[in-house]
Amino acid sequence: MAALRNAFWKLERRLRGGFRKMIGQALAGRSATRTGTPARLDPASIRQIVVVRMNSRLGNTLATTALLTALHETMPGASIDVLTTYADAGDLLPGIPGLGNVMVLSNRGWRRLGESLKVLRAYRATKYDLAIDPVPNSLGGRIALRLCRTRWRLGFGGETQWLHLDFAAELPTELRHEVLRPLALLQQAFGYEVEPGKPRMRVANSDREIELGAQLMSERLGQAARQPSAGSTVIGFFASARGQKNLGMQWWRDFWQAYLEVRPDTTPLEVLPSASHPPVNSDFATVHCPSPRMLAATISHVSGFFSADTGPMHLASAAGVPTIAFFNRTHPSVFGPIGPKDVAMIVNGMTPQEVARDCADIVSRRSVAAT
Repeated sequence: MAALRNAFWKLERRLRGGFRKMIGQALAGRSATRTGTPARLDPASIRQIVVVRMNSRLGNTLATTALLTALHETMPGASIDVLTTYADAGDLLPGIPGLGNVMVLSNRGWRRLGESLKVLRAYRATKYDLAIDPVPNSLGGRIALRLCRTRWRLGFGGETQWLHLDFAAELPTELRHEVLRPLALLQQAFGYEVEPGKPRMRVANSDREIELGAQLMSERLGQAARQPSAGSTVIGFFASARGQKNLGMQWWRDFWQAYLEVRPDTTPLEVLPSASHPPVNSDFATVHCPSPRMLAATISHVSGFFSADTGPMHLASAAGVPTIAFFNRTHPSVFGPIGPKDVAMIVNGMTPQEVARDCADIVSRRSVAAT
């Protein structure tokens, strides 16, 4: 059954990718003027920027924060707006230097159509110097870029690019990661230097938010049946990945049983996707934050974080928590955490006990290095 689900998952991805490519090639063939490429764009002439990221997921929105940071470094005097379909972007993104307006288009049915039309009117009413689509094959991103009133349009070129771009960047072969690839736009358009190990996702939590996160974590730990002992290490984890990336409740139970046998001084803290979601172990402490910003502030206080390839995994990495990510469908070279202390593990063919022992070894070596 698992092999059949995996085959259907791969087929679905291929069909979606093939459909996007077919539509792109058809529109590209009908486009009279596809791309233009000036030698470089002048950062001194750009004061108003918009980044269109037409995606509704936490992880993909977090990936955009590295681009927003790089834009501010390149053009510190510019204001940077964001147009997105991620519902909580207005909660997640504020505090990033240079950020202006966060405009959210709802994709939650006809009831929100009026709100989206207001957002589109405000978007269309603004005259930008530069509009950026950071994704090579986003149909929604290209449409949003086409609707924008802007002097320059920046995005990736290619045979399926049907939108006229004033600066068409080449897809980089050396920057495959979802966080790093958009930086190739600035690299080619402005000469931005991508320093190894520097780009990373971020959540700009305030000191007050960090303090409230510490209080929430302390409360949740105090209410759990498994109480932390003196000097115990709190490890956060998220066991509710979507679709084929979900390792299963029993996998996580087996994992934690094996992990705690090796490191009994650990206090697990499970991040739940909803307040009513059943936990992996009823004795473990749990936390649920409807606000991704407050979740980042809360898990910033754990010593490590375990998760499959999910939004909370990227949130923990963005919060500066040493993260160990388990990959069984997607690949870490494209979607892995990129913090300086993060580790990506491909767990196909491994038992949860083997993964647990490897994680315990990584955490032990970190503890020794920290002393």
